[in-house]
Amino acid sequence: MKHTHGKATAAQDLYQAAIDAQRDKRNPDLVARLKAHFTARGLDETSIKHRSIIGGDLGYADQTAVYRYLSNKWTLGDLEKFETRLVAHLENEMRLDGGAQLITDPAAFVHPSMFAFLNQVRACGNIGVAHGPAGIGKTCACRLYAAQNKGNTLYLHLVTWKRRQSIIVQSLLKAAGIKASRGDCKEEVLARYLQEKGMMLVLDNAQRLTRHSRDWLRDLLDNTGIPIALIGNPEIIKQWAACDQHKRVVGLKRDVSVDLFESDGEKLIPGETSEATVDHLLKLHFPKSNAAVKRQALSLLTRADSGAAGAVAMHARLADLMLKGGKVTDPAEAFRLASTQLIQQEAA
Repeated sequence: MKHTHGKATAAQDLYQAAIDAQRDKRNPDLVARLKAHFTARGLDETSIKHRSIIGGDLGYADQTAVYRYLSNKWTLGDLEKFETRLVAHLENEMRLDGGAQLITDPAAFVHPSMFAFLNQVRACGNIGVAHGPAGIGKTCACRLYAAQNKGNTLYLHLVTWKRRQSIIVQSLLKAAGIKASRGDCKEEVLARYLQEKGMMLVLDNAQRLTRHSRDWLRDLLDNTGIPIALIGNPEIIKQWAACDQHKRVVGLKRDVSVDLFESDGEKLIPGETSEATVDHLLKLHFPKSNAAVKRQALSLLTRADSGAAGAVAMHARLADLMLKGGKVTDPAEAFRLASTQLIQQEAA
């Protein structure tokens, strides 16, 4: 009797699962990205506490929305609005982390000025400072370069809470897979490793470095002779020029945005690197894009207030979700609607 009851329960569960699958209106790619986000942050999607953390990041008071989305039990109204908010959050997390997805197609993304700068720093063996406006693709280029030169390049993306010397040293040791023994000076352990391996150090978002961190980098160069590439926004030049001791060790300064645009009077015309950037981003995030989408994306990339490459990627992802959802069939219209939604969301 119990055996029969067990079979009936199993059959009922299968039937309910089939019904739930038919009613599943979620974007499967976005569900997979959310699950991967939990894993990347060391969180457990089955934990109420951990779901509450993600819910808070999305602007919710508790874990309910995240739970119902993950378990395909959505009853909280506009699902598309939740997914739009989720896309924006995941994109922001990628930017904070320096881009969670490495570019693996060099032919589609070419940043000749950035690559030439990094190669020149390596050849000269000094501190090189590269600068350019936020969002032009500096981080993507650095991550691609580091991925192609894993054996002799150590890369770190700096954020507000990871800019002091001690935290930078800890982060670099972790990135290199080195454990310092109790009582060892971590700075000396790192310096010895960098020198013995002939490594180049690449610090992205380096305008966030503190004065004490810049002193440490100067001493690191003096004691090891390793090449150090610092990538940041234009204010980084003033930071290193403000102190004679810092200015002395900067052997190379470069504006890596010079090949992004071609000036035609007051009109800004996308240059070769801009087109290569857009081609890569659309290929990666919006495979069904067309020439009309590319024109919109180029216009967005060259707008001073757009957020540049990050904004193009966000628009492309959202437009791709709309197209897959079946509500829109024209790629250009999907990209335009994505722009409208993101503007409305920012205004709200």
